Amino acid sequence: MACILLDVDGVLHVSGEPIPGAVEAVERLRKAGHSLRYVTNNSTTPRVRLAKELRRLGFPVEDEELQTTPRTAARELAGKRVYALVMSAVVPDLDGIELVGEGADAVLVGGCDESLEPNQVYSYMNLARAFSEVVAGAELVCLHKNPWWQTSRGPMLDGGAFVAGLEYATGEEARVVGKPSPAYFAAALDALEAEPELTWMVTDDLDADVRGAKLFGMRTVLLRTGKFRPDTLERSDVVPDVVLSSIGQLPDWLEQPH
Repeated sequence: MACILLDVDGVLHVSGEPIPGAVEAVERLRKAGHSLRYVTNNSTTPRVRLAKELRRLGFPVEDEELQTTPRTAARELAGKRVYALVMSAVVPDLDGIELVGEGADAVLVGGCDESLEPNQVYSYMNLARAFSEVVAGAELVCLHKNPWWQTSRGPMLDGGAFVAGLEYATGEEARVVGKPSPAYFAAALDALEAEPELTWMVTDDLDADVRGAKLFGMRTVLLRTGKFRPDTLERSDVVPDVVLSSIGQLPDWLEQPH
């Protein structure tokens, strides 16, 4: 039996619509005895609500099986003064962090959602305050560096674009707490008590997830759903172990001898 890390957005669903065959595939993986952990860079929805939404879509997931970036950030930055540019919904998941408006130990940059809230969170005044805090010595930290994500309306700009701008303006490189950081993958493997070489990362993200997982020693499955683009695969120096049309093909593929 395998240990499997499942990406969520673009692998299980897109904008709340399950990918055809995804629910049945996850059920088959469970029945076959594979160990599953859901690993997501979703930085706009609290874990409890995200797990509830996945169950509403038909996926058999428990809260504890879902690993999210805000809760990872809460562990990494516990006890520190943090100036946070994040969606308001995830603030409860940042328990243990002192959120401040100035004099921060760290600046934390999150992601975007499909609402109007990113207009306020990533306003010029807020980004300028973040810039000033980093210049004054605060560490620049981000939940992820995703430049965009796939929605039912098409690709949408994500928080990684604002991280890149702050890195350029301050000359500081942001520390990533979500995928593809080694700390995030290590936490996922610890939860499954798994070894990297016996673990599969299943994702639609070649540049971040596949690259990061391979560097960590895991095996990788790239799916042609979500943000997958054929030209990206053709140009990339990253080679996944296998490319499948969707997660619906994964159970049958795992049953074959390799």
